[in-house]
Amino acid sequence: MDKTNDNGLTPQRFFNLAPLLANKLRARYLELEEGGRQFLGPSNQFGDQTLVADWELEEAVIQFWKSTGYKIGWVTEEHGSFNLEGAKYIAYVDGLDGSAVYLAGDGGRYGTMMGLYDARWSNFGGYIGSIMVDYGRIASGGGDNFIAAHGLGAWVDSGAQGQYVRTVVKPKVKGLTAYADLYFESVSRAAEKLDKVKFSYLEASLPYYVDLARGLSWLVLECTRKHSLEIAAAYPLVHEAKGVIVDLITGRDLGKMSRGLAESNNRLIVSTTDLQIASKVRERLLVDKR
Repeated sequence: MDKTNDNGLTPQRFFNLAPLLANKLRARYLELEEGGRQFLGPSNQFGDQTLVADWELEEAVIQFWKSTGYKIGWVTEEHGSFNLEGAKYIAYVDGLDGSAVYLAGDGGRYGTMMGLYDARWSNFGGYIGSIMVDYGRIASGGGDNFIAAHGLGAWVDSGAQGQYVRTVVKPKVKGLTAYADLYFESVSRAAEKLDKVKFSYLEASLPYYVDLARGLSWLVLECTRKHSLEIAAAYPLVHEAKGVIVDLITGRDLGKMSRGLAESNNRLIVSTTDLQIASKVRERLLVDKR
């Protein structure tokens, strides 16, 4: 169905279609088997080597939405940016977030991340929805699909039954995990200021945000980069789960800032359960410890 679809891609329509895409992604992931760990040609636009799985899972997302007929432009890690002129919607896609973890094959977590936005918006507030597929346990019959749609909440399917249940963040309680993307020096320096917090680093963004959304984590420190592909998928999920993602310096919610989509500089961001905790974290991080 490659003909243009004149019906709007509403949050409800996205919510109805997203489980179909999640199922296709899970099936494609399993089909790849060890062949997915092979390298493809030259490095991508960010200088990273592309795996077969990177390309094929991203391709599966693109082909799925192409079949719906909606006028979607694309900002992706492996396929680059295309069809942006005249697009009504913009999709931000990382076909395989955590490629190095996947390549290692030692049971870590990684997955596909996609955020869909109204093309008229330049910030994260214009989201229609997002989908994340956590492949970490799929081979053993597990794995999780996460779906968020504007105004409809955040949902998780924790198995093969296709039963999605609503998920929300939980208040900070003892025992919840905190994550920091320590690959980036700016994030590492910030984490050092919170010396009483024990951070985990998983080499993939997807588990940070799905764990926050489902109440297994209370804090994520990251920074924008690579056209903010991962953050574009994370923001709808966290926001619909009643959490917050704010700019470290200004404290403003990313959805209320004048811009931010497709940003590639290293803007530090704080993701947590509510604005009160975000404010306390920012207060600690902005102290100049010399």
